[in-house]
Amino acid sequence: MKSVAFLSAVLVSVLSPVATAYNPSIKPTFSRRYLLQRTAIIGGSAVLAPLTQFPQSSLAKMADDIELIKSTCDLYKSALADKATFVADLAAENSSTKIPLQITAITFQNLAKVAHTVDDKLDADDFPFVAVEYAEHAGAARDFAKLAKLGRIGENGSAEVALAYAEKCVVELEEASVLLDTLCQALL
Repeated sequence: MKSVAFLSAVLVSVLSPVATAYNPSIKPTFSRRYLLQRTAIIGGSAVLAPLTQFPQSSLAKMADDIELIKSTCDLYKSALADKATFVADLAAENSSTKIPLQITAITFQNLAKVAHTVDDKLDADDFPFVAVEYAEHAGAARDFAKLAKLGRIGENGSAEVALAYAEKCVVELEEASVLLDTLCQALL
């Protein structure tokens, strides 16, 4: 950042003697030389302006996205630590059990350029495809969790229906957890 400010100061001082020796009492003449110098200064500052605004926010966003993936991966592991309890809680009447939130596809698209190969699991070029597969399993788990809650309602609703959907939800959560763990390893 300091070098860019220095370069723009050098540009102003070298290309515009009028700018460095500006006197408000002297009216500038609008000669061709003066106009060319002013054009060079304005053009030079327009070229250097994007350099002064280095995309720090995108690096911070990437770090936040990686941290989101790590924390979600930990949530999956903690939810699946005791599968039997999770299934029973999910199938229970008036259940307040929540499944981990799904990470959006845009997050993975933004991080695909920094992903690397994970030995025997993932090639860096396959990162977006594995992210899509994760999204399919996480979405299916979310759908089965909703069906488990709705499985007790209506004429055909029963505890067995809710339990069957809860078990299918856990299977999908396991698949999503494995894929998310692989994606997390590709980012670290």
